[in-house]
Amino acid sequence: MPSPRSPQSSKKPFLHKPLSRPSARSTRPTVLHLCSDLEPGDPGRETVDLAVLAQRAGWRSLIASNGGLLVAEAERAAVRHTRMPIDGRGLFPHWRVRLKLAALIQREKPALLHAHGIEAAACAYGFSRIHHLPFIVDFTRPLQDEPRLRRLFKQLGRTSCIVRVPSEFMERQLREFGWPAERLRLIPPGIDMKWFDAGAISAERLQALGRLWRLPEQAAIVVVPMPFTEGGGHEFLLKALARLKRDEIFTVMVGDNCPTPGIHEILEDKVERLGLNGKVVMPDFCLDWPAACWLASVVVAVNDAPRGQNTELLAAQAMGRPVIVTDCGANYEMAKGGETAWVVMPNDDALLAEALKGAIGLSTSDRVGLAARTRDFAIGFAQDKWATAMLALYESARIPAAKANEAKAA
Repeated sequence: MPSPRSPQSSKKPFLHKPLSRPSARSTRPTVLHLCSDLEPGDPGRETVDLAVLAQRAGWRSLIASNGGLLVAEAERAAVRHTRMPIDGRGLFPHWRVRLKLAALIQREKPALLHAHGIEAAACAYGFSRIHHLPFIVDFTRPLQDEPRLRRLFKQLGRTSCIVRVPSEFMERQLREFGWPAERLRLIPPGIDMKWFDAGAISAERLQALGRLWRLPEQAAIVVVPMPFTEGGGHEFLLKALARLKRDEIFTVMVGDNCPTPGIHEILEDKVERLGLNGKVVMPDFCLDWPAACWLASVVVAVNDAPRGQNTELLAAQAMGRPVIVTDCGANYEMAKGGETAWVVMPNDDALLAEALKGAIGLSTSDRVGLAARTRDFAIGFAQDKWATAMLALYESARIPAAKANEAKAA
């Protein structure tokens, strides 16, 4: 029996059948989100938030991913999740994903595809062309200049794909890749100001997180919301902490549940050699980030590898917490140096130690004044602004395609 790809087959496989459109009476368009996984951190967090907000705004949201800790949150909000390894490598896994995704598209008839990240974009590209579906790609992480990515950009250029980026840093990078400015949208990330409200944090939540991380009361807590990858700034911070030589400082390094292999062992060895045993906690993820920010005396992001956005920094500022950042990637866009944040140069542990000393030693009145400034800055990134801009982008992508399909049917 010939395989679906065999030239002897007289019929094309079902994944190449033209997509039948919903009836004109349908008033609830469907958006299909494709994401590698739904683990805490970007892009999983944004995928779930946007799917839920779109559902509340009148869309019907579906997610396809390899699963993760945020699946339950999405399904509680009536967003249906289909498990499939979007980033599966190898011919057979890739073929199986294409078949499964084709069946999902045929069954659900989405009006729009939204791919979050490079792997999802590569997976969705062919279906956008075959079914003439509007296509949005979200790039929130810096891109590596490699042949595979260059080929993907050429493929995306053959579609009507629109690329959304969260920062000026990412916008510059996409332009360097030659992506046309008219098909590029800069929409900054958003945070839920009601969720990240210091007045909404109960004592029970703080106690539960403090017990989980085994933090002593009255300690100064440094929280680091950086993935466990090279260039995350963790070793840089450990050197600065060793300079301070203060027993009351405890550090929580929160990853995004996708660590680089071996990074934990490297950091644990560094902790031991610097005499910081018992003072550093390294959980892979945190599902109660507001409580983590409230526990923090200072939130630190001192990476020397660029990031396309840093929503954890915005959340910390919404909670009124001082932050320390390096002038790297999009960090300078997610904080306001000299007003809401200390800005240090990467790998200058002496300067970082001074910044830590200043942030931890703030007086009560100075801390209150800083909290007002950080909260005002974070309001500029309120989630409703982000959601409104993203849904407007959905409509701008969907309506021309819908009119074209109606004209073709006529």
